Amino acid sequence: MENTLILLVEDHPDDEFLALRTLEKHQIRNVVVKHSGIEALDYLFSRGNDAVQQRTEIPKLIILDLRLPCIDGFEFLEAIRADEQTCDIPVVALSSSHYERDIKRCRELGVIAYLTKPLDMDEFLKATKKIIW
Repeated sequence: MENTLILLVEDHPDDEFLALRTLEKHQIRNVVVKHSGIEALDYLFSRGNDAVQQRTEIPKLIILDLRLPCIDGFEFLEAIRADEQTCDIPVVALSSSHYERDIKRCRELGVIAYLTKPLDMDEFLKATKKIIW
């Protein structure tokens, strides 16, 4: 599990802390954290500030907050689904929204799990385990 690369896209420090702590408790330490959709796209596509650092591995899983600054999680999902290198990466969406339209849009964009905040750590772990174990 330690070598499984996960991309966490989360702009809220408390939610970032909880996610990282839960993953670390289960020996998942290879987590790249980005705080906006733009930062995450730059990382995935090796552009902007991340152009210097060539990404050597595609994440096995993306954990994505839907409410992000600049571009939201839906725009991020559209961008990764449109590229052949990233279109098949499993995504777990995190959101405070209970709106059916948001859940439906996530399903349309291939999200494997939709978890509402505040996060239930057992549900969070169960959703991530589906992919990485």
